[in-house]
Amino acid sequence: MTRRAAFLRTFAALALVWRFGTAAGATPPPESPSAAVRRTLDKASVLAATDLTREQRLEALRGVVRELLDTRAMGRQAIGPLLWERSQDEQEEFLELFDELILRSYLQKLFLFRNPKFRFAREERRGDTATVRTELVTSKDVYDVTYEMHRKGDRWLATNIVVEGVSLTSNYASQFASVLRDRSFEELLELMRQKVSGYRNPGGA
Repeated sequence: MTRRAAFLRTFAALALVWRFGTAAGATPPPESPSAAVRRTLDKASVLAATDLTREQRLEALRGVVRELLDTRAMGRQAIGPLLWERSQDEQEEFLELFDELILRSYLQKLFLFRNPKFRFAREERRGDTATVRTELVTSKDVYDVTYEMHRKGDRWLATNIVVEGVSLTSNYASQFASVLRDRSFEELLELMRQKVSGYRNPGGA
């Protein structure tokens, strides 16, 4: 074998190792906002189609949608600056209770239909924020559902969901503001505890 042929053979072998080695060890590109929503909805659709009871489905779905929803950011938006005036324990309790409430609200609106289907319209990205527009298709109607997203590290999370023009975060913000006009923050927490307790109780709503 000539020196030139040996060089070319070695170069080809090294190039092959580099190409396959790089592919195997490469870090996958970050997931897009639309892909994050699609992945969650695909998982949730499978669970929604099972023969589980309503409560069992809700419980299973909670774990899936928590991969998409940044409920802590949503809770902070809904309550506003008042949250920072409260103790650390009160802040944590509020955010934990809000997590239960917003998940329940979201799941009831999207996944208690029989065999819901989802269509993706478009994605609009602006730096570290994005909007993903989808449609929920049922046997009788089609509903517009928009996800307002933000980048957190290498993930995209939803900080608001707008169903047929109604923002879930803004809806809770209005409810909280209404309660706090006449009641204290402690009373708001108690109302939230009662609501969540009713959900966790099999006889609750």
